[in-house]
Amino acid sequence: MATSRPATVRQLLASPHLRDADLLGGERGLDIPIHDVLVRSRVDREAEMPPGSVVLLDAATLGEHHYMVDQAIRTIGDNRGAALIVANAPSGTRTGAERLANRFDVPLVFLDAPDLMRLAQDLRSALLAPEVEHALTLDRALEFFDRRLDLRIDDVVEYIGESLNVDCCVLGGDRAAIAGTEIAVGGRRLATESGHYVDHSAERALHSVPISLVPGEPPSHWLVAESVTSDDSQRLLSSLLRLGAWCLTSLLATTRVNAERDARHRVALLNEILETRELHESGIQSQLQVLGWSATGWNAGIHVHLRGLVDAAMIMALHGEMAEHLREAGVDGPLVERNDGWSGWLTAAEEPTVDTYPRLVASVASALAAFVDVHPTLTAHAGVGRPHQDLAGLRKTLGEAREASMISHSRSVETSGAVHIDQIGVQRILMGWFASDDFADFARTVLSPLTAAGPDGQLVQTLEAFLDANCSATATAARLGIHRNTVNNRVERVAELLDVSLDDAETRLSLQLACRMLHLDR
Repeated sequence: MATSRPATVRQLLASPHLRDADLLGGERGLDIPIHDVLVRSRVDREAEMPPGSVVLLDAATLGEHHYMVDQAIRTIGDNRGAALIVANAPSGTRTGAERLANRFDVPLVFLDAPDLMRLAQDLRSALLAPEVEHALTLDRALEFFDRRLDLRIDDVVEYIGESLNVDCCVLGGDRAAIAGTEIAVGGRRLATESGHYVDHSAERALHSVPISLVPGEPPSHWLVAESVTSDDSQRLLSSLLRLGAWCLTSLLATTRVNAERDARHRVALLNEILETRELHESGIQSQLQVLGWSATGWNAGIHVHLRGLVDAAMIMALHGEMAEHLREAGVDGPLVERNDGWSGWLTAAEEPTVDTYPRLVASVASALAAFVDVHPTLTAHAGVGRPHQDLAGLRKTLGEAREASMISHSRSVETSGAVHIDQIGVQRILMGWFASDDFADFARTVLSPLTAAGPDGQLVQTLEAFLDANCSATATAARLGIHRNTVNNRVERVAELLDVSLDDAETRLSLQLACRMLHLDR
């Protein structure tokens, strides 16, 4: 296969064969096309040198004759050569060469190459016989990926990155890296259908291949890489990414099946603890022991309430990450997936003292802050229950934790946080009213004109932010990231749709409580 455009020096330096090379000077010549690779022990002024040649100079025998590097730079510059690669240079050879390379715009590269002829062969093969390089690379990759039962996701990503000397990673559904070198996608496009897509909108091309674990589902992951390589290397990267995505689909599907099995076990056990009125303590304790858990002693419940574009599959996928954040914050206990987040608990032999509550809340809050920092499209708020004894107490503290998390999430404007059940005071009384069917019906009825007129939730969101900001359009605009006039227009429309006056204090209180109810209802 012929190369549509010759590779440049810049692209050659991105080759895995030159990963340890050191560019000393001549940067202005990096975009010169390359037509051949020559190996020389010395470069005479009269030496024949076709334009576009990269010269590999074996400097091992130069000794004190450093001037020969300068002579090679001048000769390459005079003959419109592409670059000078100095291999195995003795100490001191670099002195003064940088200035001359910059003067003649000749890229000057130094590296150690024990087998210079092998390096030349590899570079010539990549430049002049890319189809051979393509086939050999894919053959080696097939052999590596065929061991997929022994591979981890990180192994696949590392292999691709090392093979082509590129940054490579696996992105999750929220575009955060779960393996490999973090690549900031920004506003660049990712592949949406099967196959390979390249976004050339930035200096480094962004390659992506979608990974769907179930036919018909949108992609759950992407295998992505960035490169500045030549056309032929781009094609090789495309093939290697598609091959890697095939391997990763198998690995991720296996991981998902195992995670679903483990999650079902955890959820079934938690439901038995929460919903069984007559606790069969011995049976539940034996199931807890199988999972390495305990509920014997004093249990303090924790519930993490997640909000954003989340579903059961994402909560399950993020389970390990959330558990790790909590462990790093010193909160190491069972964690179980719920439909809105996670429930967990800490068990102690002795009753924790009241002064330990703030420390536990602070630890949970720091874990959630670290989590949302990685997942900026999500918000996470946690509630912590009081310590209660054994299984019956575990049910009670988990209920308190979930109640506290819902109130924390509904009242907070922050992206993350945690609160103890004893910190929410009178709001617990309101919680009982909020949770009643009568008030839920009231809230939905009162706000139904807004939800009907704005299914995207903008009107309700603006109303709630406006009321929380003491009816300040400026503060509301800052919180929502919109213009002050937009706030005023939306508030006028809200008042018109609800046929109310927001100047009335009782009306404002009723609407504020109704907005809170919608949060809890969701």
